[in-house]
Order: sequence, then C-alpha cells, then structure tokens
Amino acid sequence: MSELTHRPYSKTKNPDGTRNPQLRIGVEAILPYHSFLSDWGDRYQSIMRTALNALQSGQSEDDIEKKFQGKFDIDWAWADSVASDAKGIFDQLTTARDLRIKALDDDIKAGWKSVALTIELMEQQLANPTRKNMKGFARRLMGLESKISRLERKQVEKEEFSKAKRLHICFGSSKLFNAQYHLEENGYSSHEQWRVDWERKRGGNFYSVGKGSVSGNNPVAKIFYINNDLFSVTFTVPRFLRSKYGDTVSLEFEVSGQRKHNLLYALESGKPVTVQCFRREHKNDQWYIHLTTYVQDVPTVSSINNGCIGIDLNAESIDIIYIKRDGNPERCRNAISFAIPTGTTGQKEAKLRDIVCEIVKLAELYQCPIACENLDFSTRKNQLRHSGSKEYNRILSGFIYDKFRSYLVVRAEKHGILILFKSPFMTSIIGMVKYMQKYGLNSASSAAMVIARRAMGFREYIPQKWLKTLTAFFRPEDWKDVGFGGGWKKISAWLKKFSIRRPHLFQLDTVLRFLLNSLVNESQKKTHKRRKPGGSDKSGGSRKGKAKPTEAQVLLEREEAVVTNSGAFTVAP
Repeated sequence: MSELTHRPYSKTKNPDGTRNPQLRIGVEAILPYHSFLSDWGDRYQSIMRTALNALQSGQSEDDIEKKFQGKFDIDWAWADSVASDAKGIFDQLTTARDLRIKALDDDIKAGWKSVALTIELMEQQLANPTRKNMKGFARRLMGLESKISRLERKQVEKEEFSKAKRLHICFGSSKLFNAQYHLEENGYSSHEQWRVDWERKRGGNFYSVGKGSVSGNNPVAKIFYINNDLFSVTFTVPRFLRSKYGDTVSLEFEVSGQRKHNLLYALESGKPVTVQCFRREHKNDQWYIHLTTYVQDVPTVSSINNGCIGIDLNAESIDIIYIKRDGNPERCRNAISFAIPTGTTGQKEAKLRDIVCEIVKLAELYQCPIACENLDFSTRKNQLRHSGSKEYNRILSGFIYDKFRSYLVVRAEKHGILILFKSPFMTSIIGMVKYMQKYGLNSASSAAMVIARRAMGFREYIPQKWLKTLTAFFRPEDWKDVGFGGGWKKISAWLKKFSIRRPHLFQLDTVLRFLLNSLVNESQKKTHKRRKPGGSDKSGGSRKGKAKPTEAQVLLEREEAVVTNSGAFTVAP
C-alpha cells in the first residue's frame, strides 16, 4: 500500500508530535510557445545528464548544487532542481538493475530445473528405446542444447550486471541512436540531419522543485492566480540566458473545475508547487506545464460497519460483490462481473479506469471499504518461459493486476474509500465449497465473497457436513480452527486429484459420496500393499482363518451407517 498511495504526511508537526496526512495531486495545462522554453529545456537536459554522471562517480547532491552554479552559470534553485532530478533518475536506475538481476536469477533457476527434468526424462526414454519414446528425440535434444546455451548467456549477463559499477541509460531512445548507423533506411541524408533530431529528442523538458515559504510557492517557477480560470507562471531566467530574455519570463495558462480549486487551496495554504514543463512531440510539439502539489486529505467516509465490497481479479473477468455487516450478500442485488479489457494499451487502460470508477461509486453508495487480493506475480512472470503451459503464459503475461491495483488506490483515496489488501490463500476453494451452492454464485463471485469476509474479520471454518462425512480423513485440529493447518489444503488436493469440476459442487451430496468412496478405495489399496511377513499365502488366503477387516473397511462401514441413518444419501457397498 505504501508503494501505491498518494497520501504523504506534512513536514510541519502538530503540537502532539504527529503529522497531518495530505493528498498529492497533479494539475496539467497547455502553455503558449516561447523560445525560452526550448532554449532552457534543451540546456537543462544536458546539465542534468552531467549531474547523473557526477552521481555515478560518487559525488553527492550537495556537491552538485555547489559546483554547478558556477560551472554552468545558473541560480542555486535551478542547480538544486537539477540535482534532485538526477538523483531521482539514479535511484530508478538502481532499482531497475536490482529488478533485472532478480529477473535473471529467477529465469536461470527455473531454466536449470527444467533442464534437469528434461534430461531425466530423456535418460528414461533411452533406457527403453521404443518407437514412441524415440520419436522426435533428436529434435528435443537440439532444443535442450539451445536452452542450455541460452541459460549460460543469461548467467554471463547476470554476472555483468552484478559487477557493473556504472548504470547505463540512453536519453533520446535507443532506436533513434541506432538510426545514425543506417541513415538512408531511416530517412536521413546526412549525419548532421540526424544530429538535429537527436538533440531535439534529448531536450524539451525542465523541472523545478517547489517551496511553500516563498512567493509563488516555487523559487524559480512562481505560480500566481490572475482571475477566473487564468493563472500565470513566472520563470527566473538562468544567468547565462538573461542577456537574451531578461531576468524573468511570464506565461499564462488556464485551469478550471476541481483542479482550479485544488491549485487555489495549495497557493493560499503555502503548499510547495513543483513545476515541470515539457514538449509533446505527438501533439505538434505543444508545450505543457504539470504542477504537483498537496491538498487536504479526503476524510475517510467508508466504515466496515456498513459491510464490504470484495473483488476477485481473474484472467478473464473482474468480479465484485457487496457483503453486509453480518457476512452475507445482499440477496436483492446480484454480483457484478466486468470482462477484462482488450485492445491497445491505451484502450485497456481507459477501460480499466472506467471499471475502477464504477467500483468506487458502488463503495460510495454503501459507504463501505473495498477488499482486494494482495498478489505478486513478478517471480512467476520471470519464469514464464519454463512453465510449459502456453495458455498459462498468455494469461499471466497479459495480466493487469498491478495497474488495476494502482488505479483503484488512487481513485479510492480521492473519494475517501479505504482499500484493504488481504491474503488470497484458498479463497477460490473456500468460496466454491461454502458459498457457491448456498447463494447460487459462480466461483469468482464466491471467491470475492471470501475476500470481503476476510477483510471484515470473519473466519472460514470447514463445513460440518464435510467434516462429518469425511471425518476419518481430517485431523482433530481441523474441527477447531479455520483449517489453514491442512484442512482446506486437503480439500483442494482432493478436488484436483479426483478431477471434481466446479459445476459438480452444486451437487454436494454426490460429491461427498464420490470423495468418500474414492478415499476409502485409495486407503484400501495402500493397506493391501503393506503386507506383513507370514500374513498370507501365495493364493491370497489367510493362514489363520478369516482375515481381520482393515481400518479402511471399518471406516467405510461406519460412514455408511451414519449417512444411511441421516437419509442424505446412500453409499453403495
């Protein structure tokens, strides 16, 4: 939650030593073109890249602030912004390298495990060289060799990343950088023509850190309110450009609606306003200004006493359900299901935001929190190549859980809705066993119900009917707690082992009868394999008369009597 939230705390402390939470917001507007923007944007990026190299060589932000003022003839506030901007990029590069090393490590471990299993299987096939076993053997052997070569290359790449002292980044895109080696193919007649586009691509952006205690809430990019929806930004021109533009450059921009009220509050309350100006190439090189500031934290309007909304995110749908305070769904309202968005990246993100808006609106209606699964697919995605399932790989690679979670947190914070992330342990199995038949839900909605109940503090015990029918196969502690010590895991294993599909669970009596017979038969087979010395002759008869009934047979007779007397169903002998 701390990685997703936009709710930081104020720097000033209250008399009791606490800090007030505040909400970070962004306001964006169009700027009229001025040549100062291009000149300073290009120069700023060049200075910032120099600062990044200085950080990689061991210098600190303070060293950069002091040295760069005289070196590039700029004001202290601009030097401070350059150092802060470079430090942010340096931290991102450090994190990216660590994540890349982890991804390579996960890939290599999963790869060698897959190689070991493949070698073991091929050795067994060689030991029994039938036509079926040897079909395509040479092709599989070549594939194994190719996989080993790839893993060795990845191992070398990991070692290089681990030993590298410098972090590399290409400002201006690697595609445009490589275009200089193929000028004609990329539409350039000379290297000088390419150079113009290269320098343009690497510029057009500058940044200024806000400060609430100065006029305009920013030392060198001051923001002022004029009237109606009109605001102005006054830039302090760096010293080396003052002979061309004077001391300051003022530009006007418009902000309306709720963004206007947020910006006015920040200006009047002395909140720092961080300014970033940038050029968008895909919008005819139009210049924009983006303001980042803080407003009052939105009070939380949701309460667990009003119930909870549970969300179950699957590869095909997003299912939500509202649970009342007593832990039951509202019967007059069915569960809601949204299809996973498809299309281009922009289309999927837009549709995903619309879904998040609908969920938050529903939470506002009930004034209740939202519960969601706390999942991490980073390791699984790193191991996609070696999972062996193309369908699973397709689902996991296209999964949008991280974006959905971040959109949900940001939207909920703006409307005072609390987001609760809970463990996804056995939610699907618990939902199918306990609630799918009871409330006529599908498996995804029943899992969402379990997530909501877990957020509300309810404990999910194994149903008594399951415990009584299969009592010989549960442990005593499964009756006392929620079964996390092994009970729910056993049920999950049984459903998978005996291929019990989800629709079958709507016929609970039939499923329990089938499970009981299957488990007893399996127990009998295990008992027959454990023959004691001298217990039987070669013909299979007992040497000491009638054989003693096995434990499994006793359990089966006892369960038959219980079930038959209850009238629920009859187990065939």
